[in-house]
Amino acid sequence: MSGFPSPPLLSGVLTIQEEISQIKRKLQADKKIQERQKKRQRDRLVERIQFVCSLCKYRTFYEDEMTSHLDSKFHKEHFKFVGGKLPKQTADFLKEYVNNKTKKTEERRRSIEDLNGVIQQIYKDQDLTQEIGPEHFMKKVEAAHCAACDLFIPMQQGIIQKHIKTTEHNRNRRLMMDQSKKSSLVVARSILNNKLIGIKLERYLKGENPFADDPNVEKGQQEGESSESQLGGNLEKRAAAGVAKNKKKEETAIKGQGREQPEEGEGGGVRELTTETRASAEGSSREESALDRPPEKESCNKYGGSQG
Repeated sequence: MSGFPSPPLLSGVLTIQEEISQIKRKLQADKKIQERQKKRQRDRLVERIQFVCSLCKYRTFYEDEMTSHLDSKFHKEHFKFVGGKLPKQTADFLKEYVNNKTKKTEERRRSIEDLNGVIQQIYKDQDLTQEIGPEHFMKKVEAAHCAACDLFIPMQQGIIQKHIKTTEHNRNRRLMMDQSKKSSLVVARSILNNKLIGIKLERYLKGENPFADDPNVEKGQQEGESSESQLGGNLEKRAAAGVAKNKKKEETAIKGQGREQPEEGEGGGVRELTTETRASAEGSSREESALDRPPEKESCNKYGGSQG
């Protein structure tokens, strides 16, 4: 037997390895906090400078694109659908509301120095490949996302044109258009059910101008728009899910009748796009929307009857 037994470690004293592990964990926690704070700041900035048409779930950083959208057939068809379900004055109020919201965004954008630089920085911050080393041979690329078919398509004219001519795409886009119109009515009623926006509607119905600057009302309206933005995003996911569900039902019916699956030129062309990738249904298990809850009772003279 040789040597002496090692002295017992004092209670509460950390080894060098344990101290290093603690420091690493603290640095990682600090980094996550900084990233969350940076994301919150970026999201608030996006809300201030991004044009939004809530009923159509349309968003853009560029004024000319927003102007084109408001004059588009897509936008007008959504408002026509919503207008058919609501009293005329209420539908007119919604149009004024969207137009006023666009004007307010224009005013906020004028106070931002180097707006184009800010927009480019937002896009840069969203590029998650920046922190990946070149040894992984990975970089950000442009792609077209077909929400109707849940596909990412390479930004190549031939492939995109081939996709939009398929029977499958045209069936899906018609289904999604129907879903989009129905969800726009839910968003419209969500806007009208906002307490402070409801006050604006009451004033509008009395023949007053409800969009005159009022700091208290504007603050409440921004809070309502934030909730409305979240609702719009969730409804968009549900619309895509609805298209996928209908598509699956149709495929099952075709198999049950013993009919052959579509060949090339009748939907099969989508399968040939080997470079397309199936988009993940991100966050679908966590999504929450007004559709998950019983709709609130509405005053028929302002918001119209039940959705149908």
